[in-house]
Amino acid sequence: MPTSPESPAPQPTTSASASTQPNSSSFPPSGTPFGGEGLGAQQITDLQKAVDSGHQPWRLDRIQVAKTFVQSRFSWTSVQTSGGAPTIVFVTNSDGGKVALNLSQPATQGAQGIWVVQSGMWSREG
Repeated sequence: MPTSPESPAPQPTTSASASTQPNSSSFPPSGTPFGGEGLGAQQITDLQKAVDSGHQPWRLDRIQVAKTFVQSRFSWTSVQTSGGAPTIVFVTNSDGGKVALNLSQPATQGAQGIWVVQSGMWSREG
């Protein structure tokens, strides 16, 4: 029996959508919010400890955290990013999808602190 559509497994990192034309109407309206990673306090503490021990160093780079988030959440593999305010990253996919992500450093602040996506909002390609 095939896997259910609710399966959280990430999609392969191939560009299967390259043959379809972008359709901006397939995205939620601009301003539509969505949840972030949803990590609890203990998960954040454990993740910070893991990074402090040398694991997942990409968590120290807010741009890489944003890219990894959209790859996992939306299966976006060809993206461009730009920074907004210190905690905002804009991500645009090659198919025209665009989101603004709100990140934070919930454990340690500064160069040694992990970044976590708290929330996001759909945007229109401008």
